[in-house]
Amino acid sequence: MTDAPGGPNRGNLAALIAVVAIVALGYWAFTAIQRQREIARCLDEGRRDCLEIATPTR
Repeated sequence: MTDAPGGPNRGNLAALIAVVAIVALGYWAFTAIQRQREIARCLDEGRRDCLEIATPTR
């Protein structure tokens, strides 16, 4: 039984890419949820400066 050239290495590379993508998405989701919590806490305190609004440059 012979394996195709690069077979196991290609599978390991695909697994590594999948793990990196999952970690990146998890980090993005965690930071987005944390930011929403901070905004909700700010609004609950009755503050009005919770969001930074970008002003257009002329």
